[in-house]
Amino acid sequence: MPGLARYWQDLTRVWRAYCSVLIGMNDSTTETRSTGHLESPSARDNGPVQTRTGWLREFLDSRIFNSATLFGVIPVGTAFGHWISKLIALPQLRRLAVGEVPWTLLRKPLSESTVVLLSTGGVHLRNDKPFNLNGDPTFRIIPKDAQQADLAISHQAYDKTDALRDINLVFPIERLRELETEHVIGRLSELHYAFGLMGSAKKLMPAIKEVARRISESGVDLALLVPA
Repeated sequence: MPGLARYWQDLTRVWRAYCSVLIGMNDSTTETRSTGHLESPSARDNGPVQTRTGWLREFLDSRIFNSATLFGVIPVGTAFGHWISKLIALPQLRRLAVGEVPWTLLRKPLSESTVVLLSTGGVHLRNDKPFNLNGDPTFRIIPKDAQQADLAISHQAYDKTDALRDINLVFPIERLRELETEHVIGRLSELHYAFGLMGSAKKLMPAIKEVARRISESGVDLALLVPA
C-alpha cells in the first residue's frame, strides 16, 4: 500500500509539472516573509478573492487536480474517495507521529484565554505574495482586524466557492471577533497564521516550529486549528 501511495504521488507530481510547462507557470518556492500589513481600503472590493492562474490551469485544477473530485468524475465524499485520501495521507502521518501526542490542559477559563487562529486553507492578505499552488512550505501572517475584503485564497486542493462567499468557513476571524466582544473568549491574538497546500509534512516542519515559537512568545493560551 505505501508503495502504491508513493506511485500515485509521483504520478501526480509529473502530471502537474508537465501542465505547468504548458501553461508557463513560475514554479519558484522561494521563502516568503509575510508583512501582516493591510492595504488601503481604496484598493479593495467587498469580499475575498481567488488567486488567478489562467483559464487552462483553472480548468485542470477544477476537473483533474481538485481534491473534491477524482479525475473530475468521482467525488472524494464517496467511500472510494475517502480510501484514496487515506492511502496518500496516512503513510506520512505514521512516519511523523512517533510516540504519544502530548495533551496540554487549558490552564485558565476560556473567558480569560487568549486565542490564535491557524488555517491551512491558503488564506492570506491581498498585498502578500500568494502561496505557490504546487506546494508551499511557508506561512502568512494575518492581523486580527483583517476584513473579508482584505483577504485572498491561494489553494488548489479544495472547492473554494463557498469560502469566497464567506471567508469564515476556512478562516473564521469574524466569528472569533464576535466571541471576543461577547466575552466568550478573553482576547483574540493580534496576529494569526495561515498555510497553503503542501504535500510534504516534513518540509512544513520548519515553518510550523517558527509559528509555534511566535505563538508561545505572544502569550497565547489556545490555538484554533481550521483545516481546508
